[in-house]
Amino acid sequence: MPQEALISTMQADQKYFCLTDSQGKLQPYFIFISNIDSKDKAQVIAGNEKVVRPRLADAEFFFLQDQKQPLFALTENLKTRVFQDKLGTIWEKSERIAKLAAFIATQIGEDVEQTARAGLLSKADLASTLVGEFPELQGVAGTY
Repeated sequence: MPQEALISTMQADQKYFCLTDSQGKLQPYFIFISNIDSKDKAQVIAGNEKVVRPRLADAEFFFLQDQKQPLFALTENLKTRVFQDKLGTIWEKSERIAKLAAFIATQIGEDVEQTARAGLLSKADLASTLVGEFPELQGVAGTY
């Protein structure tokens, strides 16, 4: 499970502060602020843990659903998504990116085929269920 999805879930949905180690790796802890002075602080903690579990399970579900097919399979969906009326679909944008990337690859002596493929895949995660639920993960979801 990408730590970015976990962090996004906890920060955006629950307003929790995620804790990471010195290398930026997510730790199994979070901090929350409560504006009540409860007599039973353990119950407040348990309640917050109970609330976050289903949201994390949802994020995991979306991630696992996306893993059931190769990234390229998601590009089919881009053919019907309009990027901008005068510029066409997101797929057409990806094709333009691929052509430009291939041109640059020839200029610098890199693998043209791999570079063009990367251009075609550059927008594929926009069709993923993870990005559908967590738009802030655009550009991140595809790497996984």
